[in-house]
Amino acid sequence: MKDLLMFAPNLTQTDTVTPETISMFAARLISDNVPPLKPGDTCGRALTWMDELRVNALPVIKGREYLGLIYKSGLNHPQLANKTIEEADIRYHKVFVYENQHVYDLTKVASLHKLDLVPVLNNEQEYIGLVTVNDLVSYFAESKSVYTPGGIIILELALNDYSMSHIAQVIESDGAHILSSSISATPDPARVELTLKIDKVDLTRILSAFYRLDYHVIASYHQSEHSEDLKNRYESLMNYLNI
Repeated sequence: MKDLLMFAPNLTQTDTVTPETISMFAARLISDNVPPLKPGDTCGRALTWMDELRVNALPVIKGREYLGLIYKSGLNHPQLANKTIEEADIRYHKVFVYENQHVYDLTKVASLHKLDLVPVLNNEQEYIGLVTVNDLVSYFAESKSVYTPGGIIILELALNDYSMSHIAQVIESDGAHILSSSISATPDPARVELTLKIDKVDLTRILSAFYRLDYHVIASYHQSEHSEDLKNRYESLMNYLNI
C-alpha cells in the first residue's frame, strides 16, 4: 500500500457563478502541455519526462483515477530505471485542487509543496488536467495589469487606518484610477504594505496628496514631467515585470 500525503483545501461553493468568478477557477488555467504518467510507465521514462519538461513532479493516473504525484527525488536510483512505477512501489503524494477552487488555492498548494505544477480534479475525484506555475504567473500578470502602462505606489499603513475608499478618492481626485491592488504582511502584524497599480505614469500630484495626508509612501515608480531619473526607474521596473 503506497503512502498518501493528502492535501486539498476545503471546497467553497458559491451561490452565483458569473463569468468573472469562472475566470478565477482552477479549471480556467488547465494546460494540456504536460502529459500525466501511468502506473505501467517506467521510472526511467518518468525521470526523462521530468528532465525534458523541467518539472520536479508529475501526476500518475489510471484511467480517470488520480493516483497522486511522484517526485523526481524519488526516482533518482539507477536500479529503478527499468522498473514500472507500479513495480517500484513509488510513493504517491495526493496533492491536488478541485476545478472550481480559486487560483489563490492553487498558488497556496504550489507554494506549500514547492511544485512546478498542480493537478486538478473534478467533483467526482477524476483527474481533468493540471496547472503549471508558468500558467499561474501569466494569470497574475494579466489580473494585476502588469502589461498596462501606469505607475506604482507602495504605501505602509496601520490596519486600523486602512480605507481603500479613501485611498481611491485621493487617486481619483487627480483623474486617475486604481488598476489593481495587493496587500503584503510586514514584520509588524498591526501594519501592512499596500501596492497600487495606477493608470497614470506621472504620479507627482498623487504622491503630493499622499504626503500631505501623512501617508507613509515606501516607494513609487512613475514618469515625472520634470525628472528623467524617475522615468528611468519606471521603465526599468516595467522591463523587469515583462521578463
